[in-house]
Amino acid sequence: MKDNEDGISICICTYRRPSVIATIKSVATQRVPGAANTHTIVIDNDTIPSSKDIVETYCQSQNLELTFIHAPAQNISVARNAALAATRTRWLAFIDDDERASSTWLSALYSNRFGAAAVFGPVQAIYPSNAPKWLSQADLLSSTPFRLRNGSIITGYSGNVLIDMEFVRRQKLRFDKKFGKLGGEDTIFFNAMHQLGGHLAYAPGAIAYEEVSNIRTTLPWVIARRYRAGQTYAMLQQRYNVRKYRQIPLTSPIKIAFCAGIASLLAIRPSRAMWWLMRGVFHWGMLTYRLNGNVYQEYWPSVVQEDEVPRPNS
Repeated sequence: MKDNEDGISICICTYRRPSVIATIKSVATQRVPGAANTHTIVIDNDTIPSSKDIVETYCQSQNLELTFIHAPAQNISVARNAALAATRTRWLAFIDDDERASSTWLSALYSNRFGAAAVFGPVQAIYPSNAPKWLSQADLLSSTPFRLRNGSIITGYSGNVLIDMEFVRRQKLRFDKKFGKLGGEDTIFFNAMHQLGGHLAYAPGAIAYEEVSNIRTTLPWVIARRYRAGQTYAMLQQRYNVRKYRQIPLTSPIKIAFCAGIASLLAIRPSRAMWWLMRGVFHWGMLTYRLNGNVYQEYWPSVVQEDEVPRPNS
């Protein structure tokens, strides 16, 4: 693929998910006013290129041009860095291999790019019919960017985002490989972008739909995800807001107790009660990181020590 400053590279990192075909199909029809062209890149993170045959067979049947890259590490940061390296356009859009882009997904991201180092769109979870009602009603698995009380976005996620690669190249940003199996590598990457002066924007019309698998509808999985998110947020405070980080042993127990109290009062409304309980779990994750400096490994059983927390440009 030749360099094209006006074009957009759409990157899909995949790992043993046949649903990547539905993702490719959803992005193949995207049309973006003002952009010269789009090009799709699939990064296979398996030890062998397990998706190569199904991807290439589908693309041949649909007469689609696509770049396939094998980045064998079983580490999502390695795959995302391979996408950064393969991108020759100014703009790079990430979408996950279990998501489907809405018809206006890419144009909505692109129309909000002005002055932004990254633009996030919402990820709308599609729950299976047998999912617990408390989960679907509380909608705990949909995503929008984290905002401060003043409305500013300080970090985001890689499942639905348009990135200004000019900013990334200038600042030499990369996804940290130490967190490629822990989870939270994208939270750290985009917070580093924010800390380096990059404006993070939001495009509410850039919707991506995520089909939630049955394993992700269980209470232990939801708790583990929210717990790890709290630990990641504590890491960010450790590096960028030392005062608040030092206050966690004082503030988190109060917040945990408050959330538990509200949840008990809302026991007759399970979805609202679970929302508050998961908020308490988030603060519990912050507290445990502050006390012992280890990070729960979401995908493989291991820990990362406190002195391994990445800094911008690490």
